[in-house]
Amino acid sequence: MRLSSIQIKDFKRFKDLTITDLPPSVKLVLLTGPNGSGKTSIFEAFNFWISCINQNYEVDREYHLRPPQPSGMQADWSKAWKSIVLTFHGDATTFDINTSIKANPNQTRKAFYIRSAYRHEPDFTTNGLKGAEDILLNSNRASRMILGEARVSENYQRMVAESLLALYDPEQKQKTAGEITEQIMGEVRAAMNAVFDDLALDGQGNPMSGGTFRFTKGNASEFHYKNLSGGEKAAFDLLLDFVVKKHAFNDTVYCIDEPELHMHTRLQARLLDQLFKLVPENCQLWISTHSIGMARMASELYAKNPAEVAFLDFHDYDFDNPVMIKPIQPNRRYWKNMFATALDDLADLIVPANIILCEGKRLGDGGRKPSFDVTVYRCIFGDDYPEIEFLPLGGTSQVMSDGAVFTNLLASVANGSRVWSVFDKDDRAPHEIENLAKQRVQVLGRRDLESYLWDEEIIKTLCEKHAKPEIAQEIIAEKQRLLADNPTHGKPLDDVKAVSGPLFNFTKKKLNLTGCGNDAEAFGVATLAPLLVRGQAIYEELATTILNPLLPKL
Repeated sequence: MRLSSIQIKDFKRFKDLTITDLPPSVKLVLLTGPNGSGKTSIFEAFNFWISCINQNYEVDREYHLRPPQPSGMQADWSKAWKSIVLTFHGDATTFDINTSIKANPNQTRKAFYIRSAYRHEPDFTTNGLKGAEDILLNSNRASRMILGEARVSENYQRMVAESLLALYDPEQKQKTAGEITEQIMGEVRAAMNAVFDDLALDGQGNPMSGGTFRFTKGNASEFHYKNLSGGEKAAFDLLLDFVVKKHAFNDTVYCIDEPELHMHTRLQARLLDQLFKLVPENCQLWISTHSIGMARMASELYAKNPAEVAFLDFHDYDFDNPVMIKPIQPNRRYWKNMFATALDDLADLIVPANIILCEGKRLGDGGRKPSFDVTVYRCIFGDDYPEIEFLPLGGTSQVMSDGAVFTNLLASVANGSRVWSVFDKDDRAPHEIENLAKQRVQVLGRRDLESYLWDEEIIKTLCEKHAKPEIAQEIIAEKQRLLADNPTHGKPLDDVKAVSGPLFNFTKKKLNLTGCGNDAEAFGVATLAPLLVRGQAIYEELATTILNPLLPKL
């Protein structure tokens, strides 16, 4: 069962909300938005709807109905029911309150399976057995999304009971009790292995004496369920519940409110990946979340098959007025909203509006030194332009080839970010520079980055900072002397990088510097780059080249 559209009027947060254009192929629906935006109210509408279908007509005027309501007005469940109109794909397009439960009770009972955000069960131990009740009649459904629920112990009892029942199943009479238990536990264990690095499910223990789930954690075995962390319990709860319930709820819209609670980002992402895999083929999984980890995993699933994932963004809507929401592509605006909700003002830094690809050692290539160009650019422009990120992609050919791949990949994750590259001038001719500009490559006006760091204006600023302005002309003269000697060593006259080593040694000695870097490259990063600031001619010259694609908008 998969939803195609929703209309909710005068219920909870919503005056008149329509969610539409959900394709039949959508298996995962991700609801994102700030606290109080109405995500949980969507699940509350589903919960109230299925409760009425199952003939539980309890309605709370002050909880379910949109305020203000006339004081003393008796809550009318039928009015609330009619305010929620759900349309499904396929044969189950409509449910009639009077006939659906009679015509096909199992189908209607399994239409939704909903988990509230209040589901923490810190401990349980059993010392006896209980029979397995009809799973569709007794699924411990919370009557309201604000109420707690405890399903780990219930699922434990159900698994034990089903193991015993299987012993008397003629089709399984050749199996031992251990084999039957393993058959049931195996899928839970496999899902856990995909989510956790150091936590494995051992078994159920003895249900007649101190029965509980036991785990191996690191080197510790027979680890009692109560000793798991809050995040481990939360993830285990959802995985276990899906495995136990999915065979019965096999034509269902599953809903989980804030599944990420108590978990770190990587665990959140892995959990969503497993839940997505566990959802039966004819079902739909709705997730309400603030989690960056889950949103990232959803975007990865979307990149693999866009038809299976829908993003519903609840940011920036006024639900006191009619609102229509449709699935969106996870573009830059979406990610900016997502990160703003999770990290407030850090959002622009994490999902940069502009990315400049540079020459220099690629990320992850090892070694101790980071890319020189990237480090210098970040130092010079980082404070003035926090919406720009500089990334190294290797040599010129790597920047050109991998830059195109990177840009296309970024478009699927943060569509709307702009990407271009920056190269040293080296010996490039004017027509080469012109051709590179057509490929979104900016070329420095000088041979290399060192030409800017060792500019006369920066040398004078350095000497003034150390109260030795008279030394500036000596350093400038030494620079000119070294450059004039370049052809002798087969280097171009303007190759400042080639002379930066001896020029650094000369400068360090003349100014009696300490703690300024052990070589010319470190000196450029730690001492010279911070001296390039707004208001200087050399800063403006470099900025004009580096930021050229942005200048009309900055």
